[in-house]
Amino acid sequence: MAPDLPESLKMPETSPTTEKPEPLIDSHCHLFLPEFKADWPQVLERARQAGVTTIINLGLDARTNQEAFQLADDYPELRATVGWHPHEAEKCQKTDLLDLAQLAQRPDNLAIGEIGLDFYRSLAPKDRQIQLFHQLLDLAAQLTLPVVIHTREAFAETVAILKAHRPTLGRILIHCFTGSWDEAQAYLDLDCHFSIPGVVTFPQAAPLRHALGQIPHDKILLESDAPYLAPIPRRGRRNEPAYVAYTLLALAESLGTRPRQAAQLTTQNARRFFGL
Repeated sequence: MAPDLPESLKMPETSPTTEKPEPLIDSHCHLFLPEFKADWPQVLERARQAGVTTIINLGLDARTNQEAFQLADDYPELRATVGWHPHEAEKCQKTDLLDLAQLAQRPDNLAIGEIGLDFYRSLAPKDRQIQLFHQLLDLAAQLTLPVVIHTREAFAETVAILKAHRPTLGRILIHCFTGSWDEAQAYLDLDCHFSIPGVVTFPQAAPLRHALGQIPHDKILLESDAPYLAPIPRRGRRNEPAYVAYTLLALAESLGTRPRQAAQLTTQNARRFFGL
């Protein structure tokens, strides 16, 4: 059983590890957002020092899809996907879908995502979120691309839609998984993978740590979701890819393994999932 609190909660802020870092992959972040404009070179350098060798930027709409690929063109450690966040669903017009489909066919595009449902804030009408989700899952199936799923306060609807599309879909990644073992089981029935954010370091995340103790290890990836959800001891500040090293410590404890082994595991899983 996973511990109630990970040792990483007690770590100093200076460095998450004194060992030479294993290669890590940040499987989900948004470095094109304004939060990174002031110190972009330092963000990348800190990631390198933490052992983060690959950073995957996931597009959120027409503009950020383009920006994600521009960054990937400019920096070898950055990769990109095309997606459309459910918050922006109402803004997605037919021409946007056509443009997204064209961009998705770039040989360096890794996936369709992030896409999905968000009924927590409901910044877009639910019916339009659902419609767009179906459309983008159809596109992923047509292009035989993996999908990266955003779901918040929409568990039942997400599972039902993924189940309907499962026969035609390839690999599925549940982004920012923070749920219970019951939720994990439902996703495992659909052969999903899970990317784990800094939330795993939070004191109230015991159900997540318990679930991670039971999820098959080959289904687990590491993510920052930067600039959001910084792990302890950086909680409450802007997140960045380097901080996945803190998340790794709590994840390793939850899996009952050493950090070096967890790093190797999550890196292998990310490479396999995204075809790196």
